[in-house]
This record gives sequence, structure tokens and C-alpha cells, in this order.
Amino acid sequence: MDTILLRARPPAGASASGRPRHGLFVMIAAAVERARTRRQLRLLLTDPHALDDLGLSPDQVESEVVKPFWR
Repeated sequence: MDTILLRARPPAGASASGRPRHGLFVMIAAAVERARTRRQLRLLLTDPHALDDLGLSPDQVESEVVKPFWR
């Protein structure tokens, strides 16, 4: 009698490890977005009226823009 071995295939969009392939892309996209928004926030440091409109102090903005892009 012959034995047939069946392997379960990972779901569509997943790698052999079972993790979504797009996971790395999502992480990179989020890091790029954080870096972009922090650059824009840094520009607001020169406009105290804009900071007032947002309810932010220069110290709050400074503490945010010095964070690395991965945090």
C-alpha cells in the first residue's frame, strides 16, 4: 500500500513560516510615515501660533521629533 503525504499550504498572502508577507511592508510603511510626520512637526517649531492651535508646547514637539523613526 502506498502512503500519500499531504502538506498543508500556508494561507494566501502568507510565507512558509505562516507570517503574512506584507508584515514587513506594513512595518516599513509605518516607520516612513512616522519619520514624515515628525519632519512636518519639526517645521511647526518655527510657528508658535500653529503650536497654540494644536495645543502643543515647543517642549512637547521637541520630545517627539527627537525620537528615532522606529519608535
